[in-house]
Amino acid sequence: MITLLNAPQYANNRALFAAISCAAVCGIIFGLSIPLISLRLEFMTGSGLVVGLNGAALAISTLVMAPLVPRLMAMAPARTLLIGSLVLSAAVFLLFPILPSVVPWFILRFVVGCFITVVFVVSETWINQIVTPERRAFMLGVYGTALAGGFGIGGLLFAVFSTAEVLPFYLASGIFLLGIIPVALLNGPQATAPAHEDSSMRAILAAAGSAPAAILAGLAFGAIETLTFSMLPVYAERIAIDHTSIGVMVFAVAMGVLVFQIPLGWIADRTGRRNTLLGVALVATLGPLLVWVAGTRIGLLVPILFIQSGVASGLYSVGLSLLGERFTGGRIAAANAAFIFAYGLGSLLSPPAAGLAMDGFGPAGLVVVLAASAGAYLLFLAVTHLKAARRS
Repeated sequence: MITLLNAPQYANNRALFAAISCAAVCGIIFGLSIPLISLRLEFMTGSGLVVGLNGAALAISTLVMAPLVPRLMAMAPARTLLIGSLVLSAAVFLLFPILPSVVPWFILRFVVGCFITVVFVVSETWINQIVTPERRAFMLGVYGTALAGGFGIGGLLFAVFSTAEVLPFYLASGIFLLGIIPVALLNGPQATAPAHEDSSMRAILAAAGSAPAAILAGLAFGAIETLTFSMLPVYAERIAIDHTSIGVMVFAVAMGVLVFQIPLGWIADRTGRRNTLLGVALVATLGPLLVWVAGTRIGLLVPILFIQSGVASGLYSVGLSLLGERFTGGRIAAANAAFIFAYGLGSLLSPPAAGLAMDGFGPAGLVVVLAASAGAYLLFLAVTHLKAARRS
């Protein structure tokens, strides 16, 4: 054990563990706090609109903060940014029970979202910089699995407590503080800070323009993930699926995300990340259509959702690995900020689009928007693949 903690040959592994632990912490917080805050707001206001707008504050914080993180990385060491963001997030969660009203909770949700965005951009940049190329997608699959596993643990913690209690907020604060330990204590290479010219908004836009396949993977996944978790229960209820079966469907989605990311990363490292993304986008396009064909037959819906959601999760981890393939050193920070911004944009825009589609076309509207989100990305990949083939 002492060797693992100090030996130079394990330095990269220690740094990777520290960065991946940040994903697990954020996952636990999401799984615990998202339903907790939503139900508390529902109890306080009785307004679904207020609950929805408060959830949007999280996506807006991503759009606001992501472009600023590369400049922060140019100003302070990555570990310092991670520790500071975790400490400040812990402090913000202590304020939720002290200020139990709608407007402060909007502000607090936005602020904590900003700090969590810093954690995501910095930790993902760190991983992409220090991991070896031959296992980049695999390790980012481990990162995604830690995030998904944390979300599941957070959901279990939520089930233990009453939504009327204040203890879950204190627990969330403590979890953030526990996340500091590996970041502070595990020695290993630091993330490379971007140069001043590589941390500007112009650098972020340039990164997005030069790696559209990776950035658009983040946009597509933001839309698909948000719609699957937020709108799938509504879809199921509208086609008269019972409450217990809806819970089983959501569980299948979560397990798919947990199970598939590491194998997809392994495949991407061996067969090519662009090829893997093409296959992922194809499955993510066809999956929603099969969900519609399955109708209310839960025996068909569960395996379809398990496979569709699991494979679609590869858009995030494999998309990130494509950034690491395209950029090096400090330039990865700007590219990662563009990726997270695209993810946040997909998360923000997709629920209203699906809501309008469901109002206009019935439950099938969700299926259409899900398939279109993945299908548009699939079309982009296919066109760029054909153009590259013709040039060669």
